[in-house]
Amino acid sequence: MQTKTLQIKLNTPAFLGDASQSGVWRTPPIKALLREWWRVASAPSFGYSHQKMREAEGLLFGNAWLDDKFCKSQVRIALAHWKEGEMRQHTPIAKIPHPEAEKAGRLVEPLNYLGYGPIEKGQFKNGAALQADKTNTLDIAYPAVEQEIIQHTLNLIDWFGTFGGRSRNAWGSLAIGQVALTANHPQLKTVMRNLESCLTLDWPHAIGQDKKGVLIWESKECFADWQKAMQFLARTKIGFRTQKALEFPKLPPPHRQPLERHLLAYPVTNHKVSERNWGGDGRLANQLRFKLFRDTAGQLRARVYHTPHKCSLPSGMSEAQELAVWQQIHTWLDQQGSLQRLGAAQ
Repeated sequence: MQTKTLQIKLNTPAFLGDASQSGVWRTPPIKALLREWWRVASAPSFGYSHQKMREAEGLLFGNAWLDDKFCKSQVRIALAHWKEGEMRQHTPIAKIPHPEAEKAGRLVEPLNYLGYGPIEKGQFKNGAALQADKTNTLDIAYPAVEQEIIQHTLNLIDWFGTFGGRSRNAWGSLAIGQVALTANHPQLKTVMRNLESCLTLDWPHAIGQDKKGVLIWESKECFADWQKAMQFLARTKIGFRTQKALEFPKLPPPHRQPLERHLLAYPVTNHKVSERNWGGDGRLANQLRFKLFRDTAGQLRARVYHTPHKCSLPSGMSEAQELAVWQQIHTWLDQQGSLQRLGAAQ
């Protein structure tokens, strides 16, 4: 067995819950993170076939479904401590404009906007959160033959990984001190895939790319603290979701069928859809993800990246429309003076 010891540091608070939903360091979310990014790292070698990957994943991480091949995990992890979170009070920051938040005077509090669910009405819903800048030590053991793919997985986690509640909105951004992300890094190159090809599979299996390059954007600004960085991301999210090209029609909801804006994520506050399989129970996770990271100078910055995948398109909506929606989002991000696409000329 190979062993590795890593230092985990949180760049933003994390909503990790135990059985009582109280914030505490735990290994299951880390194991889930390892499996998530192992799939991305491994997908090209399996021809992006989830059926072929499923058996390999089960044999490595443990399974109870492979008949005569069921086994316990060959990847073992341990944390130095399981301490409870100490962040029990949410401190609101300056509100920002949101053109659709009419009942709130078209203003929203950024942390509540990005953390809706764990944060409700300005307060933590359940217990405490793990604080930003807190650290823990992770020991990981795995078969020596898996050394290359595990190291690749750990690099992806350092570049893109977040865990806990609302992690797609950058909560639970963690650093494990691997290597700096560059557009030409060979381990990034292997997990990049053409946008159109990504949209043929219904699971997140790659970092998208288009004719301009990889679909990763980073803030030009460095932030003094995580709250200011999260405010920047809240402005960014509001901006691309409410741009004119994706405006909702001036008709009272519910909408009879999903509109292009609904492809970004669902549900949308005050814009339910009555079509079957959407309604109040439908769920569509956001494919455009956020993370806070520290650059090579140790400065806190924001990262936006796209893991494109196909969604169940509503009746009357074509794959060409789905592609056009995401291209519109990418164009909007490219046009923001506050963002720089990774690898683009300065």
